[in-house]
Amino acid sequence: SSLESTDEQPIVGSVSAPTSEEIKYRAYGSFSSQNRAVTIQDYQSLIYQMPPMFGAVKRANVIKDPDSNKRNLNIYVMSEDSNGYLANSNQTLKNNIKTWLSNYKMLNDTVDILDGRIVNVGIEFEAISDINFSKFEVLAQAKKDLVTELGTVKYDMGEPFRVSDILKVLKDVDGLLDVTNVRIFRRTGARYSSFFYNLDTNLTPDGRLINIPENAVFEIKYPNADIIGTIV
Repeated sequence: SSLESTDEQPIVGSVSAPTSEEIKYRAYGSFSSQNRAVTIQDYQSLIYQMPPMFGAVKRANVIKDPDSNKRNLNIYVMSEDSNGYLANSNQTLKNNIKTWLSNYKMLNDTVDILDGRIVNVGIEFEAISDINFSKFEVLAQAKKDLVTELGTVKYDMGEPFRVSDILKVLKDVDGLLDVTNVRIFRRTGARYSSFFYNLDTNLTPDGRLINIPENAVFEIKYPNADIIGTIV
């Protein structure tokens, strides 16, 4: 008298509640779109407005196809898995997005729904502590503050990674005198994205930003393991 089923595919299309900044940005885009897709911002707004019964995306970016002579748009999307980590959207969700946008897009616009790229990164820092403080306590506090401030950040597609944010957090740690080195590195392995991206060649000359393509996004997936440090 009962029925049991097992879904062998991971659940995507259900996302966590947006932050206050995300709500503010999406509300602004929704107000200006007026229920039609003309600009890139209109398309982004309408994607986030798609009814939840059709699925949802966590991140979306719309880029004009440079290789197309027509008004073809490449729409890159990402979902979240059941643990809140970024993941590729399944084909059903992509088809639903395309059908949803067909109600609003211009007749001469064509769209392709594609997977966004995930760049998993880690943070390694070296710092000097005050001799009057315990090195272990200073290191623990520095890591805790970085996990709190940066581990919860949800980057947008195309948003650069700001190395200066790390220095800003560390300078407020009691007992930490100076930061001698900060390195951002790509996390690899079975639990991380396999997308290769060279961080060093995309670091700005002043060392403050790491740029990323418009169809990709940075993610600190496991902050407690991906943020490491040394105190001397």
